Amino acid sequence: MGETGYKRYLSEHGKIELSCTYVPVPNPAASQWRLEELLVDPWTWLILPNNRAHFVEDVLQAGGSHAGLYSNCPSKEVFR
Repeated sequence: MGETGYKRYLSEHGKIELSCTYVPVPNPAASQWRLEELLVDPWTWLILPNNRAHFVEDVLQAGGSHAGLYSNCPSKEVFR
């Protein structure tokens, strides 16, 4: 999704972006492949072990990024 589509998504769904962090991903194609793989099956949303932060970590790390939330609690830590 490009910037225009993302802004449309935010507008149409009444969402706001709280923060944005640049994360280098050495192999974006691998991240895209992992994202598509994860979207095929329902994701189990538990309290902290499998929350949205973990989902994003999984996708980014598939592309070679080392970014993550060490506490796995986005309201308490900056994604790095």
